[in-house]
Amino acid sequence: MRDTISVLMTTYRGEQAERLARSLESIYRQTIAPDEMVLVIDGDINADQETVITRYANDQRIARFELLRLPRNVGLGAALAIGQDHCTGTWIMRMDSDDISVDDRVEAQLAYIRDHPEIDLVGGWAEEFFENAPDNRRLKTAPSDPIALLRQLRWRNIICHPSVMLRASTMRRVGGFRSQFPYLEDWDLFVRLALVDAHLIVLPRVLVLVSTSRDQAARRGGWRHAASDVRFRTFCWRNGFLRFHEYATITPAFVGYRLAGGTVRNYLYRFVRTQF
Repeated sequence: MRDTISVLMTTYRGEQAERLARSLESIYRQTIAPDEMVLVIDGDINADQETVITRYANDQRIARFELLRLPRNVGLGAALAIGQDHCTGTWIMRMDSDDISVDDRVEAQLAYIRDHPEIDLVGGWAEEFFENAPDNRRLKTAPSDPIALLRQLRWRNIICHPSVMLRASTMRRVGGFRSQFPYLEDWDLFVRLALVDAHLIVLPRVLVLVSTSRDQAARRGGWRHAASDVRFRTFCWRNGFLRFHEYATITPAFVGYRLAGGTVRNYLYRFVRTQF
């Protein structure tokens, strides 16, 4: 059976039409076109975004375009959970509405999949860029060795979410995306895949350019983030992904990170997650 690809993306009121268009164009201009685009509109959006969406919905470079409109904003995890049920491809490719896929991303991931039929998830490295300073970039890497990848996944979310292509059947077997742990829907999915011994790999090359800002880590703090961290790591421990000593070490460390000041979080994020 031929591998088919559904791209799963969401957008919301806070997105800029120019960035959405840039992201969609990076998918439509792929050297090997995906078979389907599934776009979830998470609540109301402005007229400029509507214009962009109409243009790409009629763009024949991708054979099928499905648009899902949610009456209210439900958040990324819940929007992805709705969108995944409408993906018909054998593979689901994630993409964020403000990021850029390199032109041969689909080709590179498909080539790996065809050479390694046992694989369930293939991601890649990312290059972060600042909207107001696009030449100022940071490289986000991850181990290409699956054992090292899983080892690091216990401590931090080392897999770049908008770079992944997931086998749809395996993804659905573990429940797919869900909103049980807000802000951690991607890490939650990766852990559940690991728990069923799914084969995860990260290609040692940049597949996406990820939009960021200097206050991004600063926004990832507060009690709601901390509470989600505690519940998520409790889930990991109770399901055997974390040993108790790992759980007892990691959980307070992340709570401290979430409750620290924004400047401290920015420094720690740069220290543990990026290379220059």
